[in-house]
Amino acid sequence: MLTIKKGDIADSLLLEVMADMHIVKDKLSFFEKKYHVSFEVFEQSVKNQEENYHHWDDYMEWKAYRHLFEDNTRKIRDIKNADFEVN
Repeated sequence: MLTIKKGDIADSLLLEVMADMHIVKDKLSFFEKKYHVSFEVFEQSVKNQEENYHHWDDYMEWKAYRHLFEDNTRKIRDIKNADFEVN
C-alpha cells in the first residue's frame, strides 16, 4: 500500500491553488488597468449608467474573478493551517 503524507498533499494543493491565484490576480489587474478605477468605483458606474452591455459583461467577469480571489485566499489559508481532510 502506498502511503502519502498529509504534508505532501498540502504542498501539492498549495501549488495548484497558487497557480490559479496567479491567473486570477492577472485578470483583476487587467480590469483595473483597463478602466483605471477600483472594482467598487466601476461597479457604481455600471449600475448608474444606461445599459452598456460591454461594461456589464466586464463587470460580471470582474466580479467573478473577485469571488475566485476570495475563495482561493480561503483555500490557501486552510491548506497552510492543515485545515482539510483526506478521504
